[in-house]
Amino acid sequence: MATAASPLALVLENLNRLRPEEIKIVKKRLSRPNGAPRISSAPKTLLEDKRFMIPLEEYLSLSDDARDEIQLLAYKNYREWLYQQLAQLHARWMLICGGKIIDSSPILNDYPSDQRMMTVGKKMGFAPLVFISNTLIEESSWTALFHDDFYPNVSIIIGGSRWSKKKLLLQGLQLDADFDTGASDILLDYSQLLGKDIISLEPFKPAQENYHLGRNYQFYLRPVKVAAVNETGIIASKPILALCVRNWPRSPLCLVNPFRKALAGRNLLLELPLRVELDGRKRRTKILAEA
Repeated sequence: MATAASPLALVLENLNRLRPEEIKIVKKRLSRPNGAPRISSAPKTLLEDKRFMIPLEEYLSLSDDARDEIQLLAYKNYREWLYQQLAQLHARWMLICGGKIIDSSPILNDYPSDQRMMTVGKKMGFAPLVFISNTLIEESSWTALFHDDFYPNVSIIIGGSRWSKKKLLLQGLQLDADFDTGASDILLDYSQLLGKDIISLEPFKPAQENYHLGRNYQFYLRPVKVAAVNETGIIASKPILALCVRNWPRSPLCLVNPFRKALAGRNLLLELPLRVELDGRKRRTKILAEA
């Protein structure tokens, strides 16, 4: 008379017949009490989302494109929460690391240095991520350059943040920028600046995302030297953080003016500083002198 095999022996015998993918399913099921489904709630804020708690060394080993994707995924999933937090902090930027808001500032020029980011990252053990508030640009479709409507512009030269005045004059990028005091910042063409070695890739300044005229656009925050010029030469120059926009010609920045090469916001006046005169009859912007 044959002896009946024990339940354990039967289980082990059947396990030996399973394919590797079937064994993975069994192991996963055995890890849950009584085979019950695992209950988990989706994170409600970026601080709770483990996907953005990336070990610092792992983050630094990623490609620039991969770091951009992480940043843009955060905007995609938590845009409203991010903008709400920035508004509550009265901040232009805030630094998040290891599931905590570490720092913020109402001034864009206070963006944390690479050294500061590295210090925070090493202390927390995770990659520090910085998020920027949406830039307000107060323009509407009636300002398009058609039917005798004109947009004020200002002549500027863009160069590397440490370039001398001589190098600015010889190698700088000369632009007639649309002048909009409703905008807080200077917005430039990222590809154009990168191609002329005016800016460089930076691991702690991945792509950010904003909205304008109902469409999103991506940009990189980069230091550049901006010089205001007139017929006599350079009036004033200073390193300024600029929003360097990806795919500039196809961005919403060119919807109002398809020929736009740059947009100069009021920080051009405030940071250089400048005094300007807008002449509607001659349709000219005259830079008078330093303020």
